[in-house]
Amino acid sequence: MKHKRRLAVIDTKFPWMMSGFRYWENYYINQEHPDTFFFAVQPHSDPFPAKVHHLSEFEKMVVKHGITDVYCVFLNLALSLLGENVMGNEKVPGSNSLWSIRETIEKYNLQLHTTLYPGGGLDPSTPKKFIVRLGESCKTVFTNIEEVSNILPYSIYIPGIINTDFYKMEGKQSGLPVQLVFCADNAIRKGFPTLVQAFNQLDDDFHLHIVGNWSKELNSFTNRNFTFHGLLNPLQLRQLYKQCHVFISCSTQDRFALDGFPTTAAAEAMATGCILVSTNARKDERMLQAENDYYEIKENSPEMLYKRLSLLRDDFPAIRQMGYQAARKAQSLLDAKMNVKKKLNIILANS
Repeated sequence: MKHKRRLAVIDTKFPWMMSGFRYWENYYINQEHPDTFFFAVQPHSDPFPAKVHHLSEFEKMVVKHGITDVYCVFLNLALSLLGENVMGNEKVPGSNSLWSIRETIEKYNLQLHTTLYPGGGLDPSTPKKFIVRLGESCKTVFTNIEEVSNILPYSIYIPGIINTDFYKMEGKQSGLPVQLVFCADNAIRKGFPTLVQAFNQLDDDFHLHIVGNWSKELNSFTNRNFTFHGLLNPLQLRQLYKQCHVFISCSTQDRFALDGFPTTAAAEAMATGCILVSTNARKDERMLQAENDYYEIKENSPEMLYKRLSLLRDDFPAIRQMGYQAARKAQSLLDAKMNVKKKLNIILANS
């Protein structure tokens, strides 16, 4: 008789709603399989429908409850759980061999599964050997990035995940000004100067909402038609996205990181009906097609961003229909509940 498989999910800081897709993915894992156990290196205090154990309790829980499978997200965490001591010039950012559960995995013949998305130690400069090493140690590797698919051809493509039940499509007001939103953590690769230079050329037909830790950069705006919100929680973000028409993403590829496409924030805004105006540093066309689903701009090109926004205004409000069509696509492809079911069916399949 085949024994029932029992899943454990391990995260770093959890439950933490600001972790975005990881929070919602774990939420729906619990909904689909309430007997799943959750562990955190650093347990946090945000609401979550299941108890979250400290990672130090892992082996005890394996023995007590018959855990058979372990799931985690990101290259650095997966390597850490395997006890990889990646030091020196080839260090994977964020990896920590002190988090190792390798002995427990080997002792109880546990199967490790992971999702490799951009970030979390995976960037353009990450040596391929770390991805290969992880592929050799994992039963399943999910990914939404072509760099991983090329190295691990047996990896399973799953688009990024957002909570489409939470970020529902909303009808947008048709009157001017066009409400723009930029939401990102402060980092060079987010292309903030491109946003500033383009927005400074626009007139009163536009209003910009800025979300994130950008307070020190605001003095570069000469156009004062903006609202700075600082950091917002998911409930506040959802309310803001409902009021906005266009989400702007100016991300660039650099040696430190490569954002996914679309970014999680962009996908959440799209799901509410926002038109996406974005770079595509990864040249990823598996989900969204330029001109049909979003408007692509070149990296570090404020003039192209200015021209695109001006054209949107000139064809406004008819152009809003593109946002609604793209929202339906995002709702169907990025739905957290649907994609979690796909992952769990593969992870927990008896073999």
